[in-house]
This record gives sequence, structure tokens and C-alpha cells, in this order.
Amino acid sequence: MRNLRIFAAVAALSLIAAACGGTATSATTAAPATTTAPAAPTTTTAPAAASPTVVHVTANEMTITSDVTTFKVGVPYTFEVTNEGAIAHEVMLVQPTDLTDMEAIDALALGMAESEDLVPGATVSFDYTFTEEDLSGPLELACHVTGHYEAGMLLPITVEA
Repeated sequence: MRNLRIFAAVAALSLIAAACGGTATSATTAAPATTTAPAAPTTTTAPAAASPTVVHVTANEMTITSDVTTFKVGVPYTFEVTNEGAIAHEVMLVQPTDLTDMEAIDALALGMAESEDLVPGATVSFDYTFTEEDLSGPLELACHVTGHYEAGMLLPITVEA
């Protein structure tokens, strides 16, 4: 019988504590008393971030190939560059240039898989989302390792709105 009284007392205290309140964990607030019905709560969901489109790029001896060569403004892309050649290459997303200074060319790159990382058999990735500015001029995927660009190691690409 004593256990039954303890249980009843604990239950009553729990109900009183719940009625008295405590720390709020909900974002819902009570509506002020009015003669109109309270508005239903609304929920907003942030749009999901777009997953990048994966572009497979292959560097080989004096060639660059890609499974995509036409790109859309505002779409995020991940360029997965694989070196299937026997020597190191690099692949840059860049405007065509006749510069020969590697540092100057690197500064112009919109994205790049560098030659130190793109050794034979390696795969390197870089991300890029094309902008309205990219519509203004030609772009290409190119290797500017000494002599490679001059040997024709480039692939023109197109950007559309």
C-alpha cells in the first residue's frame, strides 16, 4: 500500500511540474487571444545544394579528352582528371593564351589539376561553376607543361547560359 501512495505522489508531482513549465524546446509560441482563428504554423525548407556534375577528363600523350565539352552557367562541375599517359601532365581550365611564364598562366587558371599531382596513373579533381563572365570568351582544357600546349594538348570547350 505504501508503494501505491509513493507512486501516486510521484505521478501527481510529475503532472504539476509539467503544467508549471520549464525550458522551452519548441519554436512554437502561443497566439494572443483574438476572435479570429490562429494562423497555422508554416515550415520553410532551404533548397538542397545541387550536386556537382562529374566530368571525366583524360590526359594522354599530347591529347586531352572529356565526356563533356558544353557547360551551363550556374551548374557546379567536378572535373575528374586522369593521366593515362606515361609522363606527367597538367590540365587547366583557362582562356587560350600565348603566355609562356608558368606562374602567369597559373594565375589565369579557373581550375587546375597540377603536374606535380597528375603523374602517370593518377586522378586529380577540381571543382568549378561557370559564371556569366565565362560566356565572354573562349575557354579550353589545356596542358601547359613545357612543349605540351605547343604540341596541341588542348581541348576547346563551350559555355552556354
